[in-house]
Amino acid sequence: MIQVLWVEDDPLVTKTYPLKAEVFDLELIPYSCWDDAREALEIDYDRWSAIILDAKCKHHRDSKDSAVVFLREALKDISVLSEKKGHIIPWYVLTGGDESEVSDSINDERLQWDKDWTESENKKYYSKNVDNESLYRRIRYHAYKSPRIQIQEMYRHIFEAVKECGIDDNGYNALEDLLVPIHFPKDIKDKDYNDKFEKARTILEYIFRSMAVHGILPDWGKQVNLQWSSCLLSGMSAMRKDEKGNDIVIIECKKQVLPAVLRETLRAMTRIIPAFCHSDNKEEKDVKKEEYFGIVDNSTFLLKGFAFQICDFILWYKDYLKENSNVEQNAANWDVKDYKVAKIKPHNGSK
Repeated sequence: MIQVLWVEDDPLVTKTYPLKAEVFDLELIPYSCWDDAREALEIDYDRWSAIILDAKCKHHRDSKDSAVVFLREALKDISVLSEKKGHIIPWYVLTGGDESEVSDSINDERLQWDKDWTESENKKYYSKNVDNESLYRRIRYHAYKSPRIQIQEMYRHIFEAVKECGIDDNGYNALEDLLVPIHFPKDIKDKDYNDKFEKARTILEYIFRSMAVHGILPDWGKQVNLQWSSCLLSGMSAMRKDEKGNDIVIIECKKQVLPAVLRETLRAMTRIIPAFCHSDNKEEKDVKKEEYFGIVDNSTFLLKGFAFQICDFILWYKDYLKENSNVEQNAANWDVKDYKVAKIKPHNGSK
């Protein structure tokens, strides 16, 4: 059952509403004043998936009902607690009061999760007996989606950069998949998180595809070459060995675009991540997944570190793109010597 902290002081309501809410997998836990509700939040903040506030309720145990005072103090405390705990619990106002008595006291923080309700119904609150079922459905929906909402808010500048760079939604979703368990670890085992190296590869592939659109990298088509992409961004030509063991330049690099720190971290990621996307095999040489996790007690820190490094990579990419938006000039930084071996599509800006 989805746990919902509910501030309501009408005994008839607290007796009947929870039965209906159970149909929607919600367990409404009532508190008759904000003092009691705030104490429950402080004791076990992570228990709650949502907060329902009856606007005309008591602030203190001995207070009179006052929508203005109650909402002012409750919403202020919720904001402070969410800042302290590091994530927001979606809250909703369910009331039988007049619109003029309620709306002006409800702040815009709720628009982060409830904007579409206001846009569709033209109100900031939910009316008792009219909107109950709609509210229960929305709480259930937001409860399941909530960790992603929290991550989107927590890393807002990262996800804004993802959109600004035109990185595909598949990359956006893969980044969420890596970041959510870092802040909401209770629902995933370490081994399951360490199986998500595929998500890190997905993000890098879509970043490199976006770079190809802007001429920063060649268009690899369906099969993105992670290591060669890393080489070209790092100022190194993409090469392979011929039959005699000599290095043959396949794509000549004419300019390093990555700063030194990102160059080193990206080269490490593009070497380790593909190898860790599958079980150990003879081709992996010194990069062996099972062997590594065996000596670090199956720690998740390597992949979590990669997730944060990818965030830095995205922020750098956003700023680099602002200063280097000319596709032809970007494509002049590399020169394909053998399209067949490179397995890439010719770019308009390439020679």
